[in-house]
Amino acid sequence: MGLQKYRFDQVDGPEPNGSIALRTVWMGGPSLAGVRNCPSDDYEGVRTVYITGEPDTYYSTPAAVSIKGKTVRGWVGYDPRTGFYFSANKGG
Repeated sequence: MGLQKYRFDQVDGPEPNGSIALRTVWMGGPSLAGVRNCPSDDYEGVRTVYITGEPDTYYSTPAAVSIKGKTVRGWVGYDPRTGFYFSANKGG
């Protein structure tokens, strides 16, 4: 099984930085399931980041991405001026 944990039911329009939210529709409303074209300060290029769990704070959601065949874990954040971004966990 790959990194995708939740299905994608709804695709939002692009944010200013080009990121695109992928949402799943549950009884409580749409929840973030992944982000396409998600930029990262830690890694060059843009890629699809998959949500791996429930948000641990209001500002970040656990996530993972595959880079060169390796799984990199971190979190997805949101800036209203630019859009979604991925930050990798540092130091294990």
